Amino acid sequence: MRFLLFGAVAVAFTVGMTVIGLQFTTHEGEQVSRAAGPRLEIGDSFDLGDVPSTGVVERSVVFRNTGVEPLRVSIVKVRPAPDGTCGCGVEAFSVRPDTLQPGESGELVFMLRVPEGMPGMEDRMVAELETNDPARPTVKLTLVFRMES
Repeated sequence: MRFLLFGAVAVAFTVGMTVIGLQFTTHEGEQVSRAAGPRLEIGDSFDLGDVPSTGVVERSVVFRNTGVEPLRVSIVKVRPAPDGTCGCGVEAFSVRPDTLQPGESGELVFMLRVPEGMPGMEDRMVAELETNDPARPTVKLTLVFRMES
């Protein structure tokens, strides 16, 4: 009987010390892990500068994958902004590359042209993106550029 009582006390003591030891364990020096999945890092408004009326120019917007899994990005639509006067200066668009590994950067590429009869005005567009970032599956960016005379 004494052995049984002694064994129960020993087990209780061991469990209690383990719990106390776990409460005082520190995690100094550990890095905070990044959020699971892909993560799109990009602003929400971009000035693409002046576009000469002599032809098509390429402008780009940089983005980054700050997550821990590959990020896929596509531009699904570019349309006039609600406060835009024209919305007709984007000839084409693409994403380079369309899939980024963790820590990599890519770019949204826009081919811009001054429409005939529209020099000297400012154009505002909205680019709509789709991503596999669970926190930002759709993203809307505002693009502004000025058409030179």
